[in-house]
Amino acid sequence: MAATSLDTGKVIYDVLSTDTTLVNLLGSVTKIQPSAIYTASPKEGIYYDILSVENANTKTANKSILSTVTFQIECFMPVYRDTLKVGARVQYLLDKLAHATYKGVPTQGCIMTGQSTDFDGNNQLYYLQMSFSIRILT
Repeated sequence: MAATSLDTGKVIYDVLSTDTTLVNLLGSVTKIQPSAIYTASPKEGIYYDILSVENANTKTANKSILSTVTFQIECFMPVYRDTLKVGARVQYLLDKLAHATYKGVPTQGCIMTGQSTDFDGNNQLYYLQMSFSIRILT
C-alpha cells in the first residue's frame, strides 16, 4: 500500500524517538506523542500535530503522487533553557531532513517554516512551537 499524507506522524515519531540525544534530554521516549493525546493542559514533553495537507495536482490517472504536509511540534519543559535545548535538537533533526524513507513513508524533504515561544501558566511549563513543511511521496 502506498504512503499517504496521513502517515506523516510515523515519520515524525521515527526521527525523534530514535535519536538518543533527544530521548536523554526528555528522560523518556514516551514523552514524544501526537498532540491528540492531551485534552486539557499538556505535560512535559514533545507533541506533534498535522495542520494541513496540500496534494500536488498532477496528471496521474488515479491520485496525486506528492503531498506537502504542514505540521507543528510543541515542546513543553519546566526550565526555559531545557525547552531551548529540546527545541534546538528537534530543529536539528527535522529541518532539512534527508530525502529518504522513514517507517515505510518516502519523503522528499522537510524544512522548518516558523517558531515561537511562550509560557503555559496552567501547568507552569515553558513552550516552544515550531512549524515544518514536509513533502510526502504518495
